[in-house]
Amino acid sequence: MLFKSHNNIKATSVEDSREKDQKTLFSMIRRRAENLFASGQMMCSEAVMAVLNQGLGGGLPPEMAFKLSSSQSNGLGGRGCICGALNGGILALGLFFGRERPGFGNGRQVRALAGQLHDQFKDKFGSTCCRVLTRKLEDDTGRQFYHCQGMTGSGAELAARIILENRSELYQRVDYAYLSKQESDLQAKLKIATGFFRSRRRDNP
Repeated sequence: MLFKSHNNIKATSVEDSREKDQKTLFSMIRRRAENLFASGQMMCSEAVMAVLNQGLGGGLPPEMAFKLSSSQSNGLGGRGCICGALNGGILALGLFFGRERPGFGNGRQVRALAGQLHDQFKDKFGSTCCRVLTRKLEDDTGRQFYHCQGMTGSGAELAARIILENRSELYQRVDYAYLSKQESDLQAKLKIATGFFRSRRRDNP
């Protein structure tokens, strides 16, 4: 057939527009998480949880989301275990898909989605372990910082894709005003210049 019908052309146009809007949204989520990390206001897990909660209408008061995620950064208290960017996403999956009551058989979805996020993160970065992910950058504070910034953004984006794929109604609750904000990164630049992150690693072997 040489010509598409008007309806087919219209449907294709709507689909293309929706895909473009989704790409823009995921890019905003990634950049907002990276920015919160780069500004020095939040660590990796905190930035991911904050963006997913506030950006997608999770409903937690911001200070509560911050509290819940603050223990997960820096490889679990500097121990080099699971990456905080991944952990923040896992916490957010619990917020959007977690069990609401005790019992049997009512937690399958959230566990499956947590496993999916774990596997996607590992496929992208080669590991989920903070120590492994930053091993080659231990003597370069600046490079490690920007590497972690990128993983923070990716962790938020990967989790957001899973959340919206399984709860499409949340597209109607997206806070674009919040996601479009950008904070100054001056504080983080000062920390890099003074070796702040290197001293943290010495204090937390």
